[in-house]
Amino acid sequence: MGTLLKKFKDNRELHRFIDRNKMTLSMGLSFLLQVCIILFWYVPDISFSKSLDELVEEVAFVDSLSIKEPADVKAEDGDFELTDKEKKEKEDPRVAGAQDVIIAGATSPIDMSPSMKPEYTSEAKAAGVTGTVTLEVVIADTGEVLRVRVLGKQLGYGLEDSAMRTFRSKRFSPSVLDGKPITVKVLIPVRFTLN
Repeated sequence: MGTLLKKFKDNRELHRFIDRNKMTLSMGLSFLLQVCIILFWYVPDISFSKSLDELVEEVAFVDSLSIKEPADVKAEDGDFELTDKEKKEKEDPRVAGAQDVIIAGATSPIDMSPSMKPEYTSEAKAAGVTGTVTLEVVIADTGEVLRVRVLGKQLGYGLEDSAMRTFRSKRFSPSVLDGKPITVKVLIPVRFTLN
């Protein structure tokens, strides 16, 4: 035993190694300690509180349930009624597959009705509101507008609605990728300035 202690005291190489690698050794020890804590602390208890018969009864009960569609009845106190946004018809399935025109590397769609400009509302004129509204416009492979929505900062005073209404009624030439028209989404800034 005495010879081991003497070798340990004389072994300066071990001390140099530890001095040079303090950070690495402490991080490794910390990692091992964390792994041990996670393994022993978060291992779930495997005992089951319910017997197999109770589980079979629950499954049989769930299988026998039937869900009925609600009748078209006016909502009473405490009931919920769908809002207009929830009632509106389903979105065109082509919208989900719309590609970003820049990322896809397709040609940009061309506005076939550039003379159609959003109306500057009288409320916005009276309030002196100016600024830019950014619209995300989904344009189908046929050139029709499938969806328009506002992104980012809103100016208010009906300017967003005016811009969305205008762009919903526009026609575009479709975007083309590898010689085929595709459905794309583009960001269009609409500037409102007072003259």
